[in-house]
Amino acid sequence: MWLLVLFLLAGLATIGVGIHEVVRQRRLRREGISVDGLVVRHHSQRTQGGRVVHAVVNFVDAQGGGPHEFRAHGSGVKGLPVGGRAPVRYLPGAPKTARLDTSRQRLLGIVLPFGVGIVFVAGGIWGLSTGR
Repeated sequence: MWLLVLFLLAGLATIGVGIHEVVRQRRLRREGISVDGLVVRHHSQRTQGGRVVHAVVNFVDAQGGGPHEFRAHGSGVKGLPVGGRAPVRYLPGAPKTARLDTSRQRLLGIVLPFGVGIVFVAGGIWGLSTGR
């Protein structure tokens, strides 16, 4: 039973991450500054399921400061070759808030936590309702 409650809590926390991401992306869309970045390399990391690759992007902010560098939050480098252009958006005066400004990255940042959270919550509710 405690495991099912843990599933529910983990699911709700993950949905909370999705809500936080929606709020952050909305703020970036309303207040953010758009600049062009450059993919300087790919960062590869081993996971239990294999390898995850993130694009590392370098950009100069709108005030000419920088260069600033960040690693894309979503995995994958499809359409982001080294040396290629990468649209970046960040909050004014805070280049550390930079994110890739592609529809794929925005969607992944929202859909993934909501999807995982819903699966965990549904599993917890199902388990509690059936007494398993």
